[in-house]
Amino acid sequence: MDFQTLKNKITSGGLKFTHQRMVIYEVLCSSEDHPTAEMVFSRVKEANPGLSKGTVYKTLDSFVHANMVQKFTDDLGLMRFDPVLESHSHLYCSKSKKIRDYKNTGLEKMLKKYFEENQIDGFEVEEVSLVIKGKTK
Repeated sequence: MDFQTLKNKITSGGLKFTHQRMVIYEVLCSSEDHPTAEMVFSRVKEANPGLSKGTVYKTLDSFVHANMVQKFTDDLGLMRFDPVLESHSHLYCSKSKKIRDYKNTGLEKMLKKYFEENQIDGFEVEEVSLVIKGKTK
C-alpha cells in the first residue's frame, strides 16, 4: 500500500495521520496471519525503537473504533486484528494455529439469507463471521 493510500485510510477513519499510526496500519495490511497486538509490536519495534507497546495497543484500539480493522478472539483466547472489513470467513489450522482469510461470496450470501429468513427472537444479526477449523494439507 502506498503512502497516500495509507494516509487516506487513516484520515478517512477520522483519525489524525501520524507516523506511528502509519507504520502500525502498514504492518496490519501486510500481514496475512491476523496478528495479535504483541505480534504487531514485535514487527514495528525494530524499525521504530521509540514506539512503545502501549502506543501499539492504543492505536489498534483506535483503529477498531474508527472501523478500520476488526478484532476477534482466536481459539487460544488471543485478540487478533484483521484489516479486511468486507464479509469473509476465516480458516483456522488446528495444527499450526495459523488463521487466514477465506472469501466465498456464495457462502456469505447463503449465511445472510439464512439469518434473514430465520431471525433470532430478541436479537438482531448485524454480521456473521464464520471460523472454519481444520488442518492444512
